[in-house]
Amino acid sequence: MNGIFDAEKYMHAPSLILIAFSCMLIGIAFAIIYKKQESSPKAWKALVVFVLGMITFSFTFNLSDEVVSVPIIPIGVALLSWLLRRKGNEGRWQRFRRFAWLGFLSNFIFLGASLLAIPLDEMMYPKADISTYTMDIKRASLMATHPNSKEVTLNKEELERQMNKMKQKKIESESWYYGINEDSGYKEMFPYILTGTVPKKGRGLETLIFIEEDGKGLLITPNKGHQVYYRLEESILTGGALEG
Repeated sequence: MNGIFDAEKYMHAPSLILIAFSCMLIGIAFAIIYKKQESSPKAWKALVVFVLGMITFSFTFNLSDEVVSVPIIPIGVALLSWLLRRKGNEGRWQRFRRFAWLGFLSNFIFLGASLLAIPLDEMMYPKADISTYTMDIKRASLMATHPNSKEVTLNKEELERQMNKMKQKKIESESWYYGINEDSGYKEMFPYILTGTVPKKGRGLETLIFIEEDGKGLLITPNKGHQVYYRLEESILTGGALEG
């Protein structure tokens, strides 16, 4: 049951869609079981048993930036079985056991939803598409982060023109490291930050976008996932660049 009620999932459109579908599927299964019972218990009691049946010992791990929980031990089912089989409760376990097991099995339905959210996320928010990280640039502005950076301005028109032409490139961590530790002193490779941009809605994404000194590179650091680097054809800065 851990990970199902993660607040971030409700900001993430693919997860929200699949969780809603999973809840509908479980609700239908609950209604079918309830109607087929020869001696149906009160609905609220069946619902409590269902919720308790969801309690499990799970193995949790990260898969493609998604938290995935695999149910292993049905703790809730075992506890309910012990309670409802006690002396004086004859027949109660038979009336409630299907609801308890449905609660446990619902964890696998949510697991399936978590796994399906991974390819659905890639379809809706391609990692190679710059619009995933900066869909709206109407309020974009520039901020210098290095004390030796020259005063430059953001050429918003040029940025808009190149939005669909940016090419994702490999992050050259090693060469950048040696580049900023030159013999002549420290040199900041990304001395500016692009602020005021809005990423594509529905992914719960927040980004920090660094601009390369020549104005032709964007290094994007999202709040979840890996950094991405884009290279532009022309500089989006006017008025100079970082002093060497």
